[in-house]
This record gives sequence, structure tokens and C-alpha cells, in this order.
Amino acid sequence: MMTILEIIQGVCKNVGVDIPTIAVTNQNREYLELMQFATETANEVARRVDWSALRATGTITGTGTNDNFALPAGFARLTQGNAVTAGGNPVRGGISQDEWVSMTPTSGTPRYFRVNGTSSISFYPYPVLSSTVSVSYLTKNWASNGTAAWVADSDTPLVPDDLIMMGTIWRFKRKSGQDYSDYLAEFEAILADRSESDARERSPWQ
Repeated sequence: MMTILEIIQGVCKNVGVDIPTIAVTNQNREYLELMQFATETANEVARRVDWSALRATGTITGTGTNDNFALPAGFARLTQGNAVTAGGNPVRGGISQDEWVSMTPTSGTPRYFRVNGTSSISFYPYPVLSSTVSVSYLTKNWASNGTAAWVADSDTPLVPDDLIMMGTIWRFKRKSGQDYSDYLAEFEAILADRSESDARERSPWQ
């Protein structure tokens, strides 16, 4: 996996910009733009595909009260399938607002859940004190440093590095008024290929 410095150096070879020895802290305007485009690309790539490297599991512990429970830090969205389970049994989502407010709060083993944006989750019945609910989700933190930002030149992306490079190239060319259509098409082709490969590598229960 390439570091962000190696990615930026690879981009520079393709767009005719001097190859830098530092990237993240480089204050030259062109490199600031390249770093911004690399961040935008990483955010897009993480958003468009449910990458196995971004999968995580959080545990929510019941308080015995009808709370809105905080979702794990970095939560972006639930995984496909039975993302929420209680006692090993799936908890069903997809409850409308009208259905949700019509249910009288009670404690017990959750059968339904409702995600409130990207910050909290609610259950019906709400979990009893010290009981646990498992939540499988995709994190928005695509960098090896545990965030959604480049912090050091040694940082690597958890999503495919060739996508970061190609996405940075077409964004830079677009900003510079150059023809970027071939690079955008290549980016989309690589995205489709990597997405399909990643899906084949997942275990059946992921």
C-alpha cells in the first residue's frame, strides 16, 4: 500500500509537477491542491463502496432506560444484511416515523431499531440494563491513522491507493482546465473492478 507521499509523487509524474519530498506539510499552492484532491477522492471512494477494510463492529450497552444510544465514533452507515443483532438475533430496521412514535416504550430484547442520522440509534423494546446490542457498520475513517484526513506523509489509505492516485489526477487536470475525461473514465473503471474484487474476497457472513 502506497503512502500519501508516494501517491502525491505518482500524481506529480503524471501531471508534470515537480516531485516533492514532503506532501502533508508542503505549503506550495500546487501541493496544497493535490492534498485537497487526494482527500476529496478518499472521501468519495469510501462513500461509494462498502469496502471490507472499512467494516467495523460496535457494541451498545443497555442502560435500562429509553435512551438514544450514541453510535460508534466514525460511523458512516450500517452494513448490508443483519447489521444490528441482540442476543444473536437480528433486529429489524426500516421503521417509519409514524410507526416508531406509535409504539409505547418498554424494556426487553430489541426487535426494532431506528438510526437517527449518523449520531445515535434507538431501540424498541429498549435494552435492559447491561444487555448488549451489536452494530455492524462502515466507518468513514479511511486513513491508517484512524481518521478521515492525511496527518503524516507515512499515512496510507484503507481503500485502494491506485484509486486515490487516479482520482487526484483527474481532479487536478479538471482544475487546471485540461482534458481529464480519459482519467475520469479510468478512475471509474478501476473503482468498479476493485469493488467487485473486494466483494468476492468477503466471507459469506460479512
